[in-house]
Amino acid sequence: QQKDFKAWEFSGSIKGLIPGKTYIFRIQAETRVGYGPEAIWKEKMPILAPPRPSSQVVPTEVCRSSTTIQIRFRRNYFSDVNGGVIAYTVIVAEDDTKNASGLEMPSWRDVQAYSTWPPYQVMEPYNPFKNSSIEDLTVGEENCEGIPAGYCNGPLKPGTTYRVKIRAFTTPDKFTDTYYSFPITTDNDNTALVVGLGIPVVMLIVLLLTVVLIRRRKHLARRTTENRASDNMSLPDSIIETSRPVHLEKFAEHYRLMSADSDFRFSEEFEELKHVGRDQPCTAADLPCNRPKNRFTNILPYDHSRFKLQPVDDEEGSDYINANYVPGYNSPREFIVTQGPLHSTRDDFWRMCWESNSRAIIMLTRCIEKGREKCDHYWPYDTLRVFYGDISVTILNECHYPDWSITEMVMCRGEQNRVIRHFHFTTWPDFGVPNPPQTLVRFVRAFREKVPGDQRPIVVHCSAGVGRSGTLIALDRILQQLHTSDVVDIYGIVWQMRKERVWMVQTEQQYICIHQCLLAVLEGNEGNGNTREIHHNQGFEDDEGIAESGM
Repeated sequence: QQKDFKAWEFSGSIKGLIPGKTYIFRIQAETRVGYGPEAIWKEKMPILAPPRPSSQVVPTEVCRSSTTIQIRFRRNYFSDVNGGVIAYTVIVAEDDTKNASGLEMPSWRDVQAYSTWPPYQVMEPYNPFKNSSIEDLTVGEENCEGIPAGYCNGPLKPGTTYRVKIRAFTTPDKFTDTYYSFPITTDNDNTALVVGLGIPVVMLIVLLLTVVLIRRRKHLARRTTENRASDNMSLPDSIIETSRPVHLEKFAEHYRLMSADSDFRFSEEFEELKHVGRDQPCTAADLPCNRPKNRFTNILPYDHSRFKLQPVDDEEGSDYINANYVPGYNSPREFIVTQGPLHSTRDDFWRMCWESNSRAIIMLTRCIEKGREKCDHYWPYDTLRVFYGDISVTILNECHYPDWSITEMVMCRGEQNRVIRHFHFTTWPDFGVPNPPQTLVRFVRAFREKVPGDQRPIVVHCSAGVGRSGTLIALDRILQQLHTSDVVDIYGIVWQMRKERVWMVQTEQQYICIHQCLLAVLEGNEGNGNTREIHHNQGFEDDEGIAESGM
């Protein structure tokens, strides 16, 4: 880059340089007759300690036992404006009034001599964020008896209150700490009580087990491999939190708290949806005859909710299309969510529209984005009739708007004719979400004005059929729910959708966008182009890009 200075300026600043990088500087004077000789020098930009995060950015408790505490922290806790963070460590304190700002911290072994433990360092600095943006660390999980020296993650004391903070390093000697976490108390050790009650309880258990084992002996032989594999599945829904309702009158404050400090509470909440539904089988999608029909190898329909085409001549796989029923506000099968049709599957797509008696198609991607095909142009280019298998499609009329178009088409099969509307949202950016998000609200309103709720399903697709599609369906449900309820449950809606189709609302940014859309409606800014800041957390960009990468 080049910067000019006035003749009377003897100093100035050049912005945007990267800490730790070496730059070559050239300076020369200019007069009427030309440039003078250059002065050249090299300068390495200094690396400083990271800026300290706000007091709300602290590690959070995941779970605990009598001797351990599992904490969670994220990569975006620390800014890289002063240099990239190269390593992290954890500081634990029973007495957090003692100084904990030095580079050389006591180890777990050093604090054993104190009745109340001062701050100590759990481990050597390390970098957990090479392949993820979140880290769950268990403090107290190691047995330090065989470790002669150095840092060791030794067990905590039962029934004791601790505070934890994260230390981030930009160089081995430059670091910054978060504030301490809220107090976390380990569980009490009930070993003595258990031993005291153990003998009579054990005798009773032995007696009961004898009876149970006799009765169950005949059933053990019938246990299948599938039953045994179920031990590795995720926790049952009765244990996992599936709903987080928020009163509408408190939603603005809820959004403010969730979006503070670069949306880190949104990040944590969205992370908890990561495994919802992932233990469900997709056997039909993985049949050799069906694999070429999937646009992405990792976006497959669950067996229990997949849309089944009518089989053709008993041909294997002829009932398959990459699509699932997904619940809406009006019906548990209000939507059929599918991938953007491939050229080889567009006949199946129109079969699905016909056999489901669908009344509308919502398309949320352009056919080509970033120079790559995201979806086949599966409908006619003009008013001439086009056959897709044994179904013909003809355009009746088209209406174009700044952000979407609406096309009315007629499907014909044999002697039967049906009208279907095609709603195409055309300005979803290659990366991120519609900005302002109110654009999406207006699109949903326009769609619902033409297609009121009834029992005929609506086909929705983007490219993968999960991210943008899930965002729109969630918003549609919320906008209808506003007329009948003073509570909204965005987390619960996404949870329900993910039980029916993988990765619905695929990115953190899309999850936040749903909240922003609702906030705009509640604040009366539905038609206003201004919106609040959208934070871009690395690794959560375009939904289709994530699908292609094999997330």
